[in-house]
Amino acid sequence: MGKATKILSRLPQLIMQGAVMAAGADASVLMAAGTPLPDDTSLNPDGPEGILTETYGRQEGDPDMYQKDIDERITRIRPMATPIDQISRYATAQKAKSFEVKYYSVGTRPVKTTLTEAVSQSLNVSTVIHVADPDMFTLDDTIRVVGVSAVTDHKGVAYDSNDPHTPDLVLCVCGKTSEGQPIVFAVNGENVNGQPIGVPTLPVNAILIRMGKSCGELDVQTGRFNNLPSSELQYCQNFMAQIEQSTLDKIAAKEVDWGFSDLEEDSIYDMRLAMENSFLFGDMNVINHSVKDGMSQWFTKGIWWQAGKDIEVGTWNAEKQATVISDDDLVDISKDLFVGTGIGNKRKVLLCGSDFLAALSKIDSDKFRLKDTVEIWNLKFKSWETDFGEILAMHDELFDLNGMADCAFALDPEFLTKKTHLSWSRNILDLKKAGVRNTDAVVIQEISCLYLRYAKAHARLQLAKQN
Repeated sequence: MGKATKILSRLPQLIMQGAVMAAGADASVLMAAGTPLPDDTSLNPDGPEGILTETYGRQEGDPDMYQKDIDERITRIRPMATPIDQISRYATAQKAKSFEVKYYSVGTRPVKTTLTEAVSQSLNVSTVIHVADPDMFTLDDTIRVVGVSAVTDHKGVAYDSNDPHTPDLVLCVCGKTSEGQPIVFAVNGENVNGQPIGVPTLPVNAILIRMGKSCGELDVQTGRFNNLPSSELQYCQNFMAQIEQSTLDKIAAKEVDWGFSDLEEDSIYDMRLAMENSFLFGDMNVINHSVKDGMSQWFTKGIWWQAGKDIEVGTWNAEKQATVISDDDLVDISKDLFVGTGIGNKRKVLLCGSDFLAALSKIDSDKFRLKDTVEIWNLKFKSWETDFGEILAMHDELFDLNGMADCAFALDPEFLTKKTHLSWSRNILDLKKAGVRNTDAVVIQEISCLYLRYAKAHARLQLAKQN
């Protein structure tokens, strides 16, 4: 009995061995001790060898692999209608742990400001001046007053005011008032007790340029350079769309082959278009309304309001009753876009309303006409090169729809960041089983926001208006 049991227990092994030998294989290969099956995880404790599972893919490969695949498919749906959303999906998305997003940016300390009040001639040892941006000055900074000539040189000799090589007036910060306005003395000003430290008459709106510090011979300290990253707050918004198709519609004969997948694609386009409006022109808040039983609704702030510059473009032509952009205007535009940003790249994206783009297209210049077509992010732009950098322009119909056909938005794409609290998802609802409606239903959802780092690298532009 024991012998029979032993034979029966080995029967599966003997059958397998016989089958392999019949096929011409050596049974010793098959029956090698402990040979695991190909999907045995003992070969690879982290996952089955030769099989990429989702869990293993996220852990060992690219954790954003699946979201990137979704984004890649989304960006093929009418991309030219939603350029901001399109560009953001090609940017590196960052995970947000909540609806609230705090971000930091650091710009460079400004070097240019203006006088907000005229200064009378002073023969005191120091003078208070009122400036538009007092925070840009600290102790020992020197200041060039553009267009105001120096009075006395280092030998105590008066400068010739008609000499074109007379230097501009230079001031030095020796303190600050309780309101933060700088207290200065002149370096080459009016003679006061044998030193040219008196400040001459200065006009309102005089341009002041911050220059290097001049510290004393025995100084070991000076005014502190305070340029820590400033924090900003942005809210993610819960974007959703629901698509339904009734069971009867699904089974009915149709003149046009229009099914649920077509509904989904159209809904995704509509959702992206609406998100684009929010990403551009929305404003942030949290509302607890009674219609939602007091639950929180989060609203995101548009990047239009986050830009750090406003630029007026062109000059009004009374004869043509339109704004005209000349070569000189275009040079000034590119200068404003690329200079004084504190930081930035040499390529800007310019999203234009129809009137703005028409004015650009009418430029009568071989040098600056919109020329080459550039395709990037699955978008097509017209570009032009300037000495300051490259500008990629395209029409954005949302500006027209928002009554801003004469406006444009200049974006530095390197400093556009997307945060997602919940990545793009597709949830199937069984409304029929729930007793709600006899339909197939899908909810598409994304909780996300956009924000701009380095505000001065981005700008709002508008055509000059009739005076």
